[in-house]
Amino acid sequence: MLRVVGWPTRRSANDEPLLIKSFEDPAAFHHFYRAYVERVVVFFARRALDAETALDLVGETFALALERRRQFRGSTAHEEQGWLFAIARNELAHYWKRGAVERAALQRLGCDPPESTSEDLEWVERVADLPLLRTTVCAALDDLPGDQAYAVAARIVDERAYGELASELDVSEQVVRARVSRGLRALGQSLSDPQLKDLT
Repeated sequence: MLRVVGWPTRRSANDEPLLIKSFEDPAAFHHFYRAYVERVVVFFARRALDAETALDLVGETFALALERRRQFRGSTAHEEQGWLFAIARNELAHYWKRGAVERAALQRLGCDPPESTSEDLEWVERVADLPLLRTTVCAALDDLPGDQAYAVAARIVDERAYGELASELDVSEQVVRARVSRGLRALGQSLSDPQLKDLT
């Protein structure tokens, strides 16, 4: 389960980075996770507009942060957050390009991808305000190419499974994911809704 249990770790901009503390104290990485997980979830959810995808991206992002934490060269919590979101933006770009979430870091760490419960997905929907964003996106679908508009509407608005859409359209699941990804990327560039702008 990826949800934050209890209150997240509070950070001020000039606090000592938890990543540096985690070199010697593994518990510090847990505090690092709690400090930033909600913001990272919202970052991904408001761009992918899909709670499950957002959680998958969060898992890989924090796995990469754990794996690369000794590469961090900052000295403040503000720099630590910027470093984490650089990883997140890179993972999002890879997701847009591939149409699927990379899980290489999780595999290298010997971790299974986290399984999202219905409670996790509901939490993501709530903290990212996805129902409102989906309404905004629906109004902009007319400007997309037909195949992308249909894939986005079916997956995001109707919440149909990728496999189901692949069978209906007689294409691979990867093709459907790519159509959804391209469509969402185009929507993200064209929409002026402030909730879709960079949160970092």
